[in-house]
Amino acid sequence: MQMEPLNFVTDSTVVVGKFLLNISPDSITDALVTLQPPNHPNLIMDYPILEAHNFIYDAPTKTTISSFVSKNILGDYSALQGGLVFTSKMTDSLAYTHEFYLMNYTDSSQTASLISLNPPPKGWNYALWAIDSAFTPHQNFLYGLFSSGSGHDSDSVNDYYPFPGGWKQQQMNIGSGSIIVTLEPQFYGDSLKFKSPSPFTLLSFNRIHLIEKNKNYPMVNVSAQGIPNGEIIFYKY
Repeated sequence: MQMEPLNFVTDSTVVVGKFLLNISPDSITDALVTLQPPNHPNLIMDYPILEAHNFIYDAPTKTTISSFVSKNILGDYSALQGGLVFTSKMTDSLAYTHEFYLMNYTDSSQTASLISLNPPPKGWNYALWAIDSAFTPHQNFLYGLFSSGSGHDSDSVNDYYPFPGGWKQQQMNIGSGSIIVTLEPQFYGDSLKFKSPSPFTLLSFNRIHLIEKNKNYPMVNVSAQGIPNGEIIFYKY
């Protein structure tokens, strides 16, 4: 398939390609977009992200069209809710400015803040990132991968509560960037921390300068913009 250069329109991407089709466009029934794992071409079908069915064919224009959706593959996150708290058990009075968790905090108990979080699709994990946008390029700090709102994430060396999050050297009381929850393919493994977050963002919190210890901050569900969708059109020349 011959691909033309990508064109970016706001938050959209237009991909144009040409290929030989030995059947009539009105015979097309399904289409699939997948991720290509690095150095593993044999796994190309293991990471689908978009699917299209129910094509409509228009004979005068020789086009067939359908909507691309990801809900049946990646999941529906429209009901997902979550929040975070800056806290610490350390004796250092400012340690909480380096530490946060996806949890609800009270003096008597701590509970998971993520509500309506389904298990991730096969081959994927959820990830927690802190992003500092004061730098160019932006600095991205991976706090860990997880599949449930309760329990430690994959980087639990400096975790003092059994929820995604933890302590790192980076200060969180900086009013630039965000803290986000994303959906990440598993094929990067430990090398994900050297890369950028995927565009599949589910929850977001805009970082602020004056953070309060033990205060529960809500996160915003941005999955409607973070989970892809689109349209596919076949033209016959």
